[in-house]
Amino acid sequence: MNMIVRRSLILLCTAGMLWSSAAAAQTIRIGVLAFRPKAETLKQWQPLCTVLQRTIKSHSCVVKAYNYPELERAVLDKQVDFVLTNPAHFVLLSRRLGLSAPLATLIVEDNGVPLSSFGGVIFARADRDDLQQLTDLKGKRVVTPDAGSFGGYQMQAYELARAGVHLPQDVSLQVVGMPHDNAVKAVLDGNADAGFVRSGLLESLVREGKLQLRQIKILNQQYIPKFPLLLSTRLYPEWPFAALPHADENIARRLASVLFVLEENPAVTRTMNIHGFATPSDYTPIEELQRELRLPPFEDTPEFTVKDIWKRYNWQSILVVAASTVILLLAFSLWLTNRNLRINGLKLERETRLRHGLLDALGEGVFGVDYRGLCVFINPAALRMLGYSEREMIGVNQHELFHYQRSDGSPYSEQECPIFQSLIDGKTRSGEEWFLHKDGSGFPISYTVSPNVMDVGREGVVVVFRDITEQKKQDQQIRHLAQHDQLTDLPNRALLTDRLQQALACAKRDDQRVALMFIDLDRFKPINDTLGHVVGDWLLKEVALRMRECVRDSDTVARVGGDEFVVLLRAVENLEVALMVAEKIRLSLEQPFELAQQSLHISCSIGMALYPEHGKNENELMNYADIAMYRAKQAGRNKIAVFQPE
Repeated sequence: MNMIVRRSLILLCTAGMLWSSAAAAQTIRIGVLAFRPKAETLKQWQPLCTVLQRTIKSHSCVVKAYNYPELERAVLDKQVDFVLTNPAHFVLLSRRLGLSAPLATLIVEDNGVPLSSFGGVIFARADRDDLQQLTDLKGKRVVTPDAGSFGGYQMQAYELARAGVHLPQDVSLQVVGMPHDNAVKAVLDGNADAGFVRSGLLESLVREGKLQLRQIKILNQQYIPKFPLLLSTRLYPEWPFAALPHADENIARRLASVLFVLEENPAVTRTMNIHGFATPSDYTPIEELQRELRLPPFEDTPEFTVKDIWKRYNWQSILVVAASTVILLLAFSLWLTNRNLRINGLKLERETRLRHGLLDALGEGVFGVDYRGLCVFINPAALRMLGYSEREMIGVNQHELFHYQRSDGSPYSEQECPIFQSLIDGKTRSGEEWFLHKDGSGFPISYTVSPNVMDVGREGVVVVFRDITEQKKQDQQIRHLAQHDQLTDLPNRALLTDRLQQALACAKRDDQRVALMFIDLDRFKPINDTLGHVVGDWLLKEVALRMRECVRDSDTVARVGGDEFVVLLRAVENLEVALMVAEKIRLSLEQPFELAQQSLHISCSIGMALYPEHGKNENELMNYADIAMYRAKQAGRNKIAVFQPE
């Protein structure tokens, strides 16, 4: 009976082990190195499991966060199938535990900027005036999350070694453990003089409200274009996502395909605070750094002598010596042959750099198009004015991108485009055009199009242009000042004459009447002399406003003298209509003008002449209206007089 029980227990255990093994085979197990608290790491990477389970329906997915020793144990015991860790740790796992080549490289995102590389940060408290450069760290207390941390120790150690500070012998090094937050806390609390963290950590603490940047200073700060994070070292590839040797190759391929298209799912990438994954980067520079610093897994220096080489590879050594001799002879011959080529190449390179430098320094926009109208080069000034990046411009038809519309919004066909015409006939053209900014707004430009031989003899053109928006505004302002009274902003005599000529031409064509009024203010001079020019100027502005309100938008009110105004009425039906407008003006100006609790009273004398009854041209109408105005003044002021030939 006991024998039967024992056999039953053995069978049950065996079945349980087989079931566990089968279950593990159907689960994608991902181990992630936690450089922040484990709870945050799990929260960040759990959405990846959700995506994988939806895509690879035959498998479930689980993600676990580990520190360095835990992740190494998990890899050794085959508790995970895939790992996401820092580059240096990946090299160590590859060398010691047989980790496979990376499937993908992580692309993080900082304020909308995708980053496929990262670096290390060396920082101290802002009040440490004695710490200004890397050599000041000699003999100081320095904290690191872990000596195996690539972004939290090894990058900084390499940068310090290049500055002559060797770790750990030149500093008092203290390991505070993961996450990297511990190093920041130790420095801020005064328990260390300086600390190491990976790039992006300080910005994360600021966003979480745990740190203010004014509390710290960055040593050996680097400024690298398109890398927005605080940095003290050079840049290295971001974290690799790698498979263990026992992982199913088919699942690995499917998982890699999911990683490469992850950026097309912004809801997931935003939750994970990353941009996505790219094809694997070259991690050779990490091995070179570790070898240089004698860091694991390259901490042991191999003992290997010349005698060992000869003993093991004697005949190979003979071949190497012979081959080296031949190579040296060939190299000398090649050196003689290529000397002139190198000199000519250097000259060509200098000339090319000079041309590119000149293009980059120009304030005008310059771009070239080939015989098909496609952009082949463009300088920074043109990119700034148009709002595009160079990648968006090169290989694109310039007319379809920013030259397809006139300033009034009407379409502009390519056949009418001067750039297209110069491509056809090879002629130089200059003039003014209308270009469109990337945001849809337009701006005027002056341009010159010149032919240029490119594409193996086929002609293209080079376009030089500049934004003339301010020039247009200045020209318009100058024209306005030349045609308007500076005090009242009414048309002056020159603009009035032009509009009168146009009105007479239209009246002659359409058989209509035109009325012209000369208006002189009564009792204005005593007010101006008594109360001063400031009050007089204010009164003239108010008079101009009242007159404008009495006429149509198509009519003109002009100031032709100190207190003399002219009103042009276009297309009036008869004299009675014109007299109604004149009476409206007279009554409006007769009303008191209120200024600083004081009422000012004036009136006006109006003289009127009509086309064609009184005059046939602008000079006659102006003279006759002026005569009628003086007749109104002689009749006692505040009157309206119509010109009488007698």
